[in-house]
Amino acid sequence: MMMRDLHDEELRALLAFRQRHGRCWKAALLLRWSAGTDTDEPGSAHLRRLRNMGGPRWLIGLPAATLDDAARRFAGIVDSALIATFMDNAASFARGAADKVRVAPAIAAHSLAIAIELSLKAYLMQAGYADDWNRVHIRHDLEKALALAVATGLSGFPPELPQLAAILSPAYSRHQIDAMFRGRASPFDVTDASLCVDRLLAVIHAQIA
Repeated sequence: MMMRDLHDEELRALLAFRQRHGRCWKAALLLRWSAGTDTDEPGSAHLRRLRNMGGPRWLIGLPAATLDDAARRFAGIVDSALIATFMDNAASFARGAADKVRVAPAIAAHSLAIAIELSLKAYLMQAGYADDWNRVHIRHDLEKALALAVATGLSGFPPELPQLAAILSPAYSRHQIDAMFRGRASPFDVTDASLCVDRLLAVIHAQIA
C-alpha cells in the first residue's frame, strides 16, 4: 500500500524533528518509534500517525527533497521568474490551441491541457508550493492541481473548468488525448474549451500579479 501525501501538520512535525536532531534524524525517530518515546516529542500525534501509517520502511525511503520543498513553501520562498515562465508558456500553448481548434482538435486539446497544467502550477508556486513538489505530487493531474489551487484561494475561474479538467485529465496524464478524438465525435467543444482556458489564464494573471 502506497503512503498518501503528507499533510502540512505532518510535514511541520517532521521538519521540526529534523531540525532538532540533525543529520541522523531518521535514526533518532526510528529509535523513538521503537521505544515509544516519540510521545515526548513536539508534534507527537503527527509523528505517531506517520509511524502507524508508513512505518520504518517509509521513513527510510522518504526523500530529503520532500522536506526541503516543504521548508521552502512554509518559508514563503517564491520563484517569481519561474512563475512568469510558466505563465508565458501557458499563454503560448493557449494561443497555439486557438489556431488549431478546427483543423487539428486533438492537438488543440493537448495544448489546452498543457496550458491548464502550467497556469495552475504557476498559481500554486505563487502560493508557496515548490515546482519540485508539484512535479512529484501533482504530475499531470489537472483535477488534483485545480482542487489544490482552489484550496489555496483560487477563485473566479470559469465554471466549466472543473468539467473540462475532468474530461482531459485521465487521457492527458496517460498521454492518450489523441485517442479521445480517434474515430468519433469530439468529446467536448474545443472552441469553447479554448475560450475557457483563456479566461482561466486571465484570472490567474490577476490573482498572482
